[in-house]
Amino acid sequence: MKDTEKFIKFYESRFGMEIMNIESNYIGEWFKSCNRILDVGCGIGSIEERLSNLNIIGIDKSKEMLIEAKRRSDKIFIQARAESLPFRNESFDGIFYLTTLEFIPNYEIALKEAYSALSKNGKFLAMILNPESEYFKYHMKSKNSYFRRVKHLDLGDIKNSVSNYFMVEDEYFLGINVNKERIFATNDRRYAALYVLKGQKNG
Repeated sequence: MKDTEKFIKFYESRFGMEIMNIESNYIGEWFKSCNRILDVGCGIGSIEERLSNLNIIGIDKSKEMLIEAKRRSDKIFIQARAESLPFRNESFDGIFYLTTLEFIPNYEIALKEAYSALSKNGKFLAMILNPESEYFKYHMKSKNSYFRRVKHLDLGDIKNSVSNYFMVEDEYFLGINVNKERIFATNDRRYAALYVLKGQKNG
């Protein structure tokens, strides 16, 4: 099964939709004051589909993902890489990565690009898969899991790199029990599926 098909299957399941709704609500609340937002690694456009009230531009390196994204939302989607954003400096007042940053081989370059594309005092958000969580460990048991493509597992290193460009606070978010398909509120790193870095552009 192709990646796009896997994403569609998951995000159209009851469990997947519930997860996406919680994630999109978090993103929507954080960026509600922003006028122009960039979604780096938008995938099939699930966030754009849910946040129709926000002005979001999505980019992804996968042409197939973008075809599906355009089917789901009338927002602008562009084929591009996180390490080479096709935008002028200070084009956005909000930028986010939803389970994307940890998959980018050289995310330092991506962060530098994001810094350039973000306006002064612009908002930044990275929602990163938490490798310490039961959710992550469950998926890593499968040899075909997309989670096995994660390039960076050290959350401390990621935070340090992000802090070179953005003033951020961190938190653990979104408790997930896969076996029971149960979602719950927690900041316990053993159960929280996501590690969140959010803040503003330095300087």
